[in-house]
Parts: sequence; C-alpha cells; structure tokens
Amino acid sequence: MNEEIKSIPIVPFTTKRALKAARKLRFVGEKLAPSVPHLKKNLYQADMDIDPILYVSLAVFTGLFYSFLMAGIVTLISVMSTGSIGLLPPLLSVVFFFVPFWYVNFYPALVAGRKVRDLEKNLLFALRHLLIEVRAGVPLFDAMVGVSSGYGSVSDEFRRIVEEVNSGRDQEDVLNESAKRSPSLYFRRALWQVVNALQGGSDVSKALEAITDNFAERQINKINRYGEELNPWTMFYMIVAVILPSIGITFLIILTSLTGMSIPGLIFPLIIFGLAMFQFFFMGFVKSKRPSVSF
Repeated sequence: MNEEIKSIPIVPFTTKRALKAARKLRFVGEKLAPSVPHLKKNLYQADMDIDPILYVSLAVFTGLFYSFLMAGIVTLISVMSTGSIGLLPPLLSVVFFFVPFWYVNFYPALVAGRKVRDLEKNLLFALRHLLIEVRAGVPLFDAMVGVSSGYGSVSDEFRRIVEEVNSGRDQEDVLNESAKRSPSLYFRRALWQVVNALQGGSDVSKALEAITDNFAERQINKINRYGEELNPWTMFYMIVAVILPSIGITFLIILTSLTGMSIPGLIFPLIIFGLAMFQFFFMGFVKSKRPSVSF
C-alpha cells in the first residue's frame, strides 16, 4: 500500500483497519461514488493505489465514526448540563458526518495539488537545465539523467523515467505515461511537446524553449493574480472572524436581557470552537492559494 494511503488525515485507526471496516460499507460507496467526480483520476495522480468505490466507502466509514462520536459526546454534555438531549446532538451528528466524508474524498485532490506545487517549484530550473544540455548536443536521455537529481519532485519523476527506460521500455511510451500520471499541467505539456518533437523528428530544443518561456510568463501572471486575490479574502476574513462574532454576541446579549431568555451553556464554547476551526481552515486555504514560483 502506498505511503500516502497509510497516512490519510482524520481517518480513525490505521488505514488498513479502516479499509477492512469500509469494505462492509461498499454497497453505500457504490451509491455515493457518482457524487465524487474525478476521484479515479485524482487517486491515480496522487499515487494512491486504491479502488475509487472502496475509497468512498472509507470516507463513509470515517464520517459515521465521527458522527456517532460527536453525537455521543454532545448528548452526554447536554444531559449533564440541562437534563435533556435537545436538537443539538442530531444536528451536530449530521455536520460531523458530512465534513469528514467530504474531506476524505477531497484528500486525493489535495495530495495531487501538493504534488503540482512541489513539481512546479523546481520545474523552470529543470527545464532550463534540459534546454541547455540539449542545445549543447547532449542526447535527450543523458540530459534527463542530468536532471534526475537536485530538483526535488521533478527529479523524482525524471529518475523514474530514466529507470523505466533503462529497464528496456520505449522512451516515448515512458514519457507519455509519466505525463498522464503527473497532475501538473505544465509538466505534462513539457513531456508531450518533447514526445511530439521526437515523433516528428523536429528539434527538441525548440520545443523545450517554447514551454520554458511560456511557463516563466505564467508564473509572473500567477504572482500578480495572487496579490489581487488577497484583498477580498482579507475582507472576508475580517467579516467572518471579527465583525460577525462581535455583532452576533452583542445582539444575543441584548436579546436575552430584553426577553429574559437564558443563553445555553454550550453556545459560547461552540462559537469559540467554530472560530478556531474557521481560522484553521482559512489559513490552510490561503496557504494553498500561494503560488509556488521559481526564477
């Protein structure tokens, strides 16, 4: 089993044991699998060797686990504090089913996105290295050997290509397969342009030069676009994390003082917990939007 599969966040128990339990929910996974488009492609590009239906079943098992766990905890707290169950436990059980369910299903896309950032962080340097060597008359295979170290995830991909070619496979087939496996659009384009140049008998260096220039221009555009996107997201953060809680709590206090209603003891801990969760996910979201650039 792939290492990424062994370490899926929030999945209870070890993933091996969770998958064993998830197989009993396969009939549910078959029904819900169409609701997760592109899962098969995301699993393939994330190097997660697992059947898509079984993976959805794993997400269902994870959602059910946290749903029952949180419902039990909140029910116990409600009974101890108010003497009744109320509507909060069933509502939270629904929330704590869907949040882990969608997170686990979205995780392969997160892994693929992480691979894209890791690849594109060093891709420009690797392409320039290839371009310089090919222009100098070095054979393409030897140039790929040269970039199979020193460029992070890009070197890992080229090392895999070199190993498969050395094992006797056709170089063009290996390059095509690597392109299909990679989640990075520009890495795929670079490999496909090289393959097209090899098949057409044209100059590989011209294909590499075109994709290198295009990728460099694209990274400059990503930096400019990221700066423009930060302003509205900063305003959104201020509204949700600062303004709405302050106004909401003030309104709640005024309302209870005028009507004589009592505020349930769980409200304020839940508000603090919700704000903490929002800030955690918002920081992760902003970090995921930050472009990986290299010049």
